[in-house]
Amino acid sequence: MGATAVIGAQWGDEAKGKIVHHLCRRARMCVRFNGGANAGHTVEDGRGTVRLHLVPCGALHPGCQGVIGHGVTVDPWVLADELGGILAQGRSHPELLLSERAHLVLPHHRLLEEREGTAQRIGTTRRGVGPCYTDRAARRGLRLADLIDERQVREHLRAASRVAGGGFDPEQVVEDLLRFRDRFAAHIGDARAAIAGALERGEEVVFEGAQGTLLDLDCGTYPYVTSSTTTVHGIGWGTGVPTARVERVVGVTKAYTTRVGEGPFPTEEGGEIGERLRAEGGEYGATTGRPRRCGWLDLVALRYAHAVNAFTDLALTKLDVLSGLREIRVAVDYRIEGQRVTGFPPRAEDLARAEPVYEVLRGWEEDIAGIRDYEALPSAARRFVRFVEAQVGVPVTFIGTGPGEEAIIVRRRG
Repeated sequence: MGATAVIGAQWGDEAKGKIVHHLCRRARMCVRFNGGANAGHTVEDGRGTVRLHLVPCGALHPGCQGVIGHGVTVDPWVLADELGGILAQGRSHPELLLSERAHLVLPHHRLLEEREGTAQRIGTTRRGVGPCYTDRAARRGLRLADLIDERQVREHLRAASRVAGGGFDPEQVVEDLLRFRDRFAAHIGDARAAIAGALERGEEVVFEGAQGTLLDLDCGTYPYVTSSTTTVHGIGWGTGVPTARVERVVGVTKAYTTRVGEGPFPTEEGGEIGERLRAEGGEYGATTGRPRRCGWLDLVALRYAHAVNAFTDLALTKLDVLSGLREIRVAVDYRIEGQRVTGFPPRAEDLARAEPVYEVLRGWEEDIAGIRDYEALPSAARRFVRFVEAQVGVPVTFIGTGPGEEAIIVRRRG
């Protein structure tokens, strides 16, 4: 019992949704603390596949409340559509609590993102999340708590329309927001107090991170990053609950590496291997549908993610995708301008010049899809897992062997 954080250890898309959904089987609360509708967490269970952008994955379990903290940017239209999709699958309405301090993504945010060219220059999801965080930092945003004041909402939208040069009807947006307020009035409140109360009562709480460590605004590959704190440190920033309350930090990494959008990627494979990983792993963005760039597992980046987050456990997902490869490469160091480098460079320009130093491991031919027993894995697959553990210094507690909720190996901690 207690608090667990699930944090992406790469550039996002690590299958965090699968791990969160698994951990929340016994949890009372699942908390999103960063990002917005730019996140895409996929859950596959007995009712089908659902792609979530704002609703916490754990809220799909009856009895687990989904909490959206103030660090999340809330797009009312996306949230309403997402809930409609959940109900259309025959699921019950998730138990939700939205922080009254959370900022709203509005039409002008998406318009500004397109006009500023950020989406093309950095490779964002075009969801308006970056401009919303900009307004938040500049102290000119609109929060859920502000929807109580219709006059303030109307003045805000009219001013935003002037700044954006039009492109949307302020009065229609005001109507939409007031309708959203009335529909969700019972679900908007003091999220910080609710989370703190659950922890005080000793209830199990899972904090669900969006994106990944290498996309963190400060610790990631700047400027090819997102606009929020994606590491474990984002919990305090995005909920108001001290990060020290978190007892377990699960870092989620694929058995290989992917990236969506622009930015350096030392282990990227543009040829046959990259295409194979994309095809076998279904590597297309859950939010945008864009094909992901694919390459070998980068342990330099993974060790750095551990240094930032202090992982207590690793979740190694999509191990089944590597089946059939005669040999598997893993980057253990970099070489930059002839010098061997063990650390992760702070400048994107230096990372772009990094050449991976590979360790070559033997692959396996056996199909391991759906295996749930660690000892049933081929010996080469077990050696791969042990190699990752030794290199990072963190036990691999969870191993994903397929997209389904049951396709997971859970190993004893310690």
